[in-house]
Amino acid sequence: MSSPKHDAKHGGGKPNDYRIPEGNGFWSKTAWQASAVLAGVGLLLSIFGFTQDPERFGYSYLFGLMTILTFVFGGLFLVIALHFTAGHWGVTARRIAETIGSGVIVAAVLAIPFFVGVATDKFNLYDEWMAGHGHGHDDHGDHGDAHGDEAHEGDEHEGEEHGSLFGSSVAYAQDPGGEAHAEEHHPHTPQMEAAHHRIMEHKAPYLNATRWGVSALVYFLIWIAIALFYFRTSLQQDKSSKTEGYALTNKMKKWSALSAILFGLTLTFAAFDWMMSLEPAWYSTIFGVIVFAGSAMSIFALLIVIGVSLYRRGHVGEALNTEHFHDLGKMMFGFMCFWAYVSFSQWMLIWYAGIPEESTWFQKRWDGAWKLWSLALMIGHFALPFYFLISRMVKRRLGMLQFGALWLLVMHVADIYFFVLPQAGRFSFNHLDVGALLLCGGAFFAYVFRTLGKNPLIPMGDPRLSRAIHHHQSH
Repeated sequence: MSSPKHDAKHGGGKPNDYRIPEGNGFWSKTAWQASAVLAGVGLLLSIFGFTQDPERFGYSYLFGLMTILTFVFGGLFLVIALHFTAGHWGVTARRIAETIGSGVIVAAVLAIPFFVGVATDKFNLYDEWMAGHGHGHDDHGDHGDAHGDEAHEGDEHEGEEHGSLFGSSVAYAQDPGGEAHAEEHHPHTPQMEAAHHRIMEHKAPYLNATRWGVSALVYFLIWIAIALFYFRTSLQQDKSSKTEGYALTNKMKKWSALSAILFGLTLTFAAFDWMMSLEPAWYSTIFGVIVFAGSAMSIFALLIVIGVSLYRRGHVGEALNTEHFHDLGKMMFGFMCFWAYVSFSQWMLIWYAGIPEESTWFQKRWDGAWKLWSLALMIGHFALPFYFLISRMVKRRLGMLQFGALWLLVMHVADIYFFVLPQAGRFSFNHLDVGALLLCGGAFFAYVFRTLGKNPLIPMGDPRLSRAIHHHQSH
């Protein structure tokens, strides 16, 4: 049997090491440079947005940061899963996933302004519960006025200690007559206030500024450790002998179980800490699963979009071909359906129960223009792509498959927006959101595209590479 490296060089009919040639147009320079330019534009818009409305920009920045983090989550998930299962089918696409996962370094740098903004009270996203634990303002009453809490100024001390059921929860009703509008949907009753206080008291050991900050540091350290371990070991494998290649493969598989556990736990709790806690009285045990489902779908969509482009330009030969993209399309379709299932399950259980402190999260996403956004997600994130991608023919026609993947990526970004921005107020997609997304997304993809241009696009030293290239022949 021929060596994996020999098969990689010749199995696809391309006598090179699957590196993008220097000066070879789009993928050598244009892709990462264009991304860097977009990041620069986003930086200027973000600076302007921050000086204009720092609190509103905090929500926008969280949206941009979480968008690229979900791409990182997807990349880490796929890399860990491929090693854990010892599967060969996805080996040829693994290097792209490894590169995307290693982008957690960029995400960590971009996260610094966000956490500094929260710590210095420039971003008041979590004041409803951080204020009750020594983090808040002395002028809580003034802050409350800005969020529609004028009616409760007389109960200021209690609001600082426990928060208010509708402190940040009625921020979405900031329109003319917003206070009355909020009361129409959420009658402020003593029973509801008491229920809220019980929830906040129960969550106090978890929802506090110290635990939140320390946990964020731990999450990023774990993600960086996992990403760099697999990325660097894979690159080391490229230069290794056949025997060393097997040893490194076994090493990565050995650590995959622990990596999977740590990754699953940190992803879930990060979703709780940074997005679910925007509505502190609201909780959903399935929220982390929804974020995971969207992340998993997004990585397969990214692999299709990037992989098809590389394939058409001849950079990967036949190491990525129609058979591989067909499999990636099936995985993307499957996780799209999984996302729809868990999202509907969350909605059905909470809405059926009809408990106010549980349903308020959905209520504000069914108010005003946010209702149209919710309907757009139902149709655009599931119904339309379901009927488009269910066909085998579509998943084997690369142009159509790439279009479907791009569509789902747009819907995924809209989904993250749906998680975060309703907490900021009524619907108002503006330059703050665009700036944050361009800054985070541009910087992230500038790194990804630049890194892809510096390394082999295929894990050359993986012992399973030959089977991965020809796996369709056994079907």
